[in-house]
Amino acid sequence: MPAQTVIKLRRGTASQWTTVNPVLAAGEIGLETNTNRTKYGDGVTAWSSLPYSVADASGTSSVDWTAVLNKPATFPPSAHTHVKADVTDFAHTHVKADVTDFAHTHTMADITDLEFPPTTVMSDTAPSSPAPATRWVNTTNFIEYIYYDSTWVEV
Repeated sequence: MPAQTVIKLRRGTASQWTTVNPVLAAGEIGLETNTNRTKYGDGVTAWSSLPYSVADASGTSSVDWTAVLNKPATFPPSAHTHVKADVTDFAHTHVKADVTDFAHTHTMADITDLEFPPTTVMSDTAPSSPAPATRWVNTTNFIEYIYYDSTWVEV
């Protein structure tokens, strides 16, 4: 079938668009021929300040995975939990002695099986009216104390 109308878009490489930095008319489409990305003009904003247009066939915004910058090595990152032995930020005797990989660490809040005796308090401030023999773990520095003879004594 013969073409009745041919519509051509303004086009150029990303470098050419950036160098010229034109203002596209309202609704005018500019195509980067080396990236296949487009921008729509508004009649006032220069090319370099316009956002790129991104949409799939349904009109929903999407980006090809290969075009995503600063992405994680795997996606989606898997949700996971750890046991006490995997935690590297316990102070004193709670430090895991055989830790060799410090690139992957967790804090106490990430632990799913952390249990303390009923008389142990985890807080960044000492309990104000503790019972004798109450243990307190300072969550700021992970130093342990025991309430003895009306005072907190470091364990």
